[in-house]
Amino acid sequence: MQNRDSDHHFIYVIKNGNPASVNSKKIWQETEKYLQEKQIQYSVYNTEYAGHAKKIAEQILKSHQEKTILLIVGGDGTIHEVINGAASYPHAVVACIAAGSGNDYARGIQKIRNVKQITELLHVAEQSAIAIDLGQVQANDEELYFVNSLGLGFDASICKAVNESKRKKHFQNWKLGKFIYIYYLLRQLFIFKPFPLRIEVDGRKKEYEKAWFIVVANQPYFGGGLKVAPDASDHDGKFHVIVVNNIPSFLFMFMFVSVFWGGHLKMTKWVEQFTCKKIHMKTDKEVPIQADGEIIGYSDVYVKVIPEKLKVVSKRN
Repeated sequence: MQNRDSDHHFIYVIKNGNPASVNSKKIWQETEKYLQEKQIQYSVYNTEYAGHAKKIAEQILKSHQEKTILLIVGGDGTIHEVINGAASYPHAVVACIAAGSGNDYARGIQKIRNVKQITELLHVAEQSAIAIDLGQVQANDEELYFVNSLGLGFDASICKAVNESKRKKHFQNWKLGKFIYIYYLLRQLFIFKPFPLRIEVDGRKKEYEKAWFIVVANQPYFGGGLKVAPDASDHDGKFHVIVVNNIPSFLFMFMFVSVFWGGHLKMTKWVEQFTCKKIHMKTDKEVPIQADGEIIGYSDVYVKVIPEKLKVVSKRN
């Protein structure tokens, strides 16, 4: 850890303090080497429990008024926590070193996962940060934000299984993080039951008899690189929504595999897509809801887009 002085190239590192993977430790060692080479000063905060990253971010941002760079070393779960801590502070600037299973934030929003390139961008982060949209969620009497996507149904069931899995660390150690989602996708196919779904989209009501899932996307990727919403953007002021309904089980598997190349969007009999600024989703069955891969509740959720809510480091074309 280094102490802050007058050098404005100073960052606060929020690191998953209990990484399940050996790979995470290697990524941090590489990151630290580049930070020192670039003479970027930093302080390191290790998370110790669920929700700690949010508290750390809030504590740091409360104590400063100038632009403050938060560098997350972790996966989408850690990013989700930090963003919830940082969203209310206009002077926050968020960057990420991808060290998780899915790494959809680094893939879809930051658009860069190379450690050296990210540390190079930190030199100009205060000047070049861009503002992105966030999703604001109300579920179970709680308000929170998401940055990647929110889903209700099959995808959330996979996230729940992955997060509770003892196998997760083995996939990470083998650098096969995304394959754990495919593993549990196959398992959930035999367990999951479609459900009736009611939604209200920008004031219009719709119903589905046998929904498999609904994804509200702020960027193209979810589930460790599946391009579920290819046209989704974090700076267009709207969500891209995908609903899969009434598809036979044997075709559902093919549909999910086709997400890799965007083929699912051509299956218009069962896959619907639209854009909106706010959406309320409700089902009478206990169906899990995920936000950025974290389970946040069940069966009833209201979401709206908050344009240009957070500044982030990103490599844009």
